Amino acid sequence: MKWPMIEDGLPFPSDHIEFINEYGSGRIADFIVIFNPFSKNEDVNFFEQYKFILEDLNYLIKSDKDYYNYQLYPKDNGLIPLGVTDNGDYLFWVVNSKDNSELWTVAIIAARSPEVEYFDGGLTYFLEGLLKNKIKCKSFPDDFPPPVVKFESI
Repeated sequence: MKWPMIEDGLPFPSDHIEFINEYGSGRIADFIVIFNPFSKNEDVNFFEQYKFILEDLNYLIKSDKDYYNYQLYPKDNGLIPLGVTDNGDYLFWVVNSKDNSELWTVAIIAARSPEVEYFDGGLTYFLEGLLKNKIKCKSFPDDFPPPVVKFESI
């Protein structure tokens, strides 16, 4: 399967490609959905959500620059949306290198929050840490992850 570019000259990180190739579209631990560029469902399609979420956040920034001061792509260290939780929190890549997507790290913005929570490592490192209770997100429920973690295809 030939993978598209996020934008011209901007490839998806390889761990995201491997994750989608392995699992496809679905819900992780009954809570997290990672966007898939091949999904026919616009709620989980990467390109539909990329456009929608950046428009939404740009609107918030314009409405109150002092409150919402996110750095969105294409700014340096800008955010690119990569997933969503059932609570409406967004997961992002932090584009800290426009030349090498393998260096990107992960960030979370809780639903309608002005705060960005940053994490070291890429997507699969983040997911593994989260699901093994080694990484905690302030915006996630206290009882996350559940005792049994499963992947449910959408």
